[in-house]
Amino acid sequence: MIRTGKSLSRRHVLQVATASVSLALLALAGCSSPPVAQPTASSASTAPTAKPAVAAPAAQPAQQSVGSVTIQYFAWGEENGAWAQLIKDFQAKTPNITVSLTPAPTNDFYTKLQTSIAGGSAPDISGAQGWAWQTFAAKGAVSTLDSYIKRDNFSAPWPNLELVKTHTLWNGATYLIPLQIGVMLMLYAKRPFQEAGIAFPTADWTFDDFLSTAQKLTNSSKKLYGLQANGVWFRDIQWMRQDGQQEFDNLINPKKAQFNQPSIVKNAQIMVSDVFNKLKVSPTAADMQGGAVAIENGNCAMKYEGPWYFPTLNDPKLQQSGKGVAFDAVLCPKAGDPNRKHRAWSEGVMLPKASHVDQSWQFAKYMADTEGQTTYVNIMGRVPNTLELIQSLWLPSIKKNFGVENGQAYVDAIQRGMPDVISVISRDQMWAQAVKPNGWDPLMAGSATAADAMPKVDAAVQKLLDDYWATQK
Repeated sequence: MIRTGKSLSRRHVLQVATASVSLALLALAGCSSPPVAQPTASSASTAPTAKPAVAAPAAQPAQQSVGSVTIQYFAWGEENGAWAQLIKDFQAKTPNITVSLTPAPTNDFYTKLQTSIAGGSAPDISGAQGWAWQTFAAKGAVSTLDSYIKRDNFSAPWPNLELVKTHTLWNGATYLIPLQIGVMLMLYAKRPFQEAGIAFPTADWTFDDFLSTAQKLTNSSKKLYGLQANGVWFRDIQWMRQDGQQEFDNLINPKKAQFNQPSIVKNAQIMVSDVFNKLKVSPTAADMQGGAVAIENGNCAMKYEGPWYFPTLNDPKLQQSGKGVAFDAVLCPKAGDPNRKHRAWSEGVMLPKASHVDQSWQFAKYMADTEGQTTYVNIMGRVPNTLELIQSLWLPSIKKNFGVENGQAYVDAIQRGMPDVISVISRDQMWAQAVKPNGWDPLMAGSATAADAMPKVDAAVQKLLDDYWATQK
């Protein structure tokens, strides 16, 4: 994802995007062919092992570049400098391919993409988040990549990580070219800890330590808070699953909703309601209106976030002006799950079935290879697509540019990576139509307990799943 600056947070983008994205994907999902389970056992990150209802798609024939062509790149988010530089560098090496850039706002990206595909004007290459492209693949609107990967012996962007497999494969075929790894840890501003005489959190801290620390750092009368909580299911998945239970029978192609499990109910009560209403260790949405109360303004000590937030806190310009917030990162606290999994995913580009698949593959390959990744990381600060580049390129970069000392925590989290949920009934649709109105809204408002809300969430999500799977019989 593209960082949208202080005035528009990633959480807000997701909330604004939810309704329009969900409707677009629902239109596709309603008549899609059945998704096919990934071939593994039924663990927390695997799909059902039922026999596929449809065969895996045939490999894409490798096209040949003939003459000069122009390819259309539909890029995720606002223009950020990285896309323009990558295009400039690529075209210098490949003058017969011109790349026409169309950056699209995040709040209606997938709606615009679905409209263009339905209207017969699909872009040649499109940005995609690792959990959001599967609906397009299930409709046969995206090109498979395996023949290109084999032809060019180009497999580096697909390291042997479960999170990469989960977010790039569908029906046994590869569709997504990873440009970055997304992962979220606990960020903490150093100054509140230092002023309170509290030691910085370390990898061995527990969930009880975390809550206790947040309480010690809170002085609500001075608008100082130990935590800037999320209030969005996607972000709170980390907490819901910290004792080892999960909200679905399978995280890929789920058939059963399981929000109403004891540890999920307990953790939802704490992290979606109590942190605002009982413990009062986090500012409410009303407190944060206008952006005055936030970790980047010195009002909050901790925030569960991703690397896209680094520039908001302490980029070189902020440091030079004396307005930076010195911070570091740490693994999320230990709880009941001995595997201590962290949310992590792949993001990148896919190739809709358009006119110039071969040329689009060349551009995607350039962005995903070492030279393109170096440009992307240097401009955007994002996590590159392989562990080798993370170690050699990204960790030194974030230490130099943002002061992050504990970059190794990101490597540890990536190796523990788990997906949110991947389904033709998209995560955004589940949020908008079931999880938010029945769960997160009343919990954050303090008008319901998790024990009351989670059965309603289960019922609403289950209906979405049942309605979809009924069309696949």
